[in-house]
Amino acid sequence: MAQSQPFPTSHHDPIDPDHHLWRNGHRWWIAFTVHLPGWQKERVRFSLGTSDLKEARARRDQVLREYPQERGCELSLRLDGRRGSGGCGAYRGIHARGSEGHAA
Repeated sequence: MAQSQPFPTSHHDPIDPDHHLWRNGHRWWIAFTVHLPGWQKERVRFSLGTSDLKEARARRDQVLREYPQERGCELSLRLDGRRGSGGCGAYRGIHARGSEGHAA
């Protein structure tokens, strides 16, 4: 499994290390939104198949790197906190296009 790599950010906006992860029972799951052609968007959720948080983070990072390239879509990511953790301005969206292969 690929080693976990953080997404780009500034020192002013701390990243939640567990962004896009939640524990459901004994397994970690990932959830994120993709933007499709024609102003469509889709919520993607699935099990990462592990109960180990460190492994779940590594698998999440790999999914977020590879998913746009494999599916030809654009990710819309919120990296700096969970809902309710910091008020209305708590999120900073990061968009990654599959054709570029990196976060913008």
